[in-house]
Amino acid sequence: MRVSISAIVARPAEELFWLSQDYSCRLEWDEYLADAHLLDGHPTAAVGVQSFCKNHGGSVLVSRYITFAPPTHAAVEMVKGPWILRSFGGTWRFRALEGGGTEVRFIYNFKTRPAMLRWLLEPIVASFYRRDMRRRLTAFKKWTESRSVEECKTFASPQK
Repeated sequence: MRVSISAIVARPAEELFWLSQDYSCRLEWDEYLADAHLLDGHPTAAVGVQSFCKNHGGSVLVSRYITFAPPTHAAVEMVKGPWILRSFGGTWRFRALEGGGTEVRFIYNFKTRPAMLRWLLEPIVASFYRRDMRRRLTAFKKWTESRSVEECKTFASPQK
């Protein structure tokens, strides 16, 4: 099943890309998560790098970057996650708009288990994801738009 949410953010796509993938400041805006960091000492996200995310309910998702293409998109796939998920992938997309804003889109693709209950479980899980994605994207928008250009440039640097 696929779930997608988008918003227009008043920042350039390149800044938003790097801010969204910077785990050193992720918990400043992502209220869904209690812990988030890159694994194995990696300072920045890149293809093959794994991330650890734990929500406030204690659910853990370890994912691996399968695509990292600044400033347009980054995608991860689940390495380890909640039992109910057979598979999970998440994508951030950034589309520059005329006038300097950016359309930011979250996309989740997932399958639940057991397979024989997928018809029932996936719409339920999708409704929870949709709600959480909307909250997260709203928080990201608010956080990035409330920062000065200097603050964003401090965070939004691939050479951190």
